[in-house]
Amino acid sequence: MTRAEIETLLRQHKAGFARRDLLALAATHAPDGTFESPAAGLVAGRPAIEAVYRYWFTAFPDLLLTWDDEVIDGDEAAFLWTLTGTASGPFYGILGSGTRVRAVGAAKYRCGPDGIVTAHHVFDFTGVLVATGVLKARPA
Repeated sequence: MTRAEIETLLRQHKAGFARRDLLALAATHAPDGTFESPAAGLVAGRPAIEAVYRYWFTAFPDLLLTWDDEVIDGDEAAFLWTLTGTASGPFYGILGSGTRVRAVGAAKYRCGPDGIVTAHHVFDFTGVLVATGVLKARPA
């Protein structure tokens, strides 16, 4: 893919997120693409990737993901992101606590003609679980 094609793909991906459009988001991934994160583990295929997005949009109905400018090298793009949202839906075994959550993470995507081939996200998932009340932190 050219740099311009990757930039277009990422703009489509961001727009799908902004619209909370699960089908548009999934369509930016290759049909047999993979998605990996501390929360989802490794999932493969558009339906499984769409399910990850659905889970987070259900748990955080006001979820907002903002991206820093991406760095593109060959067929790979990397960027930092910030997630904010209110835990209002079911989330890892508990009903949303109403807690406002903020997490900063990073992503690395490998892109191909069919879309995002691999998406790998890293962030402090344990911190999100503590913030939402799923995990209880013991005072120091």
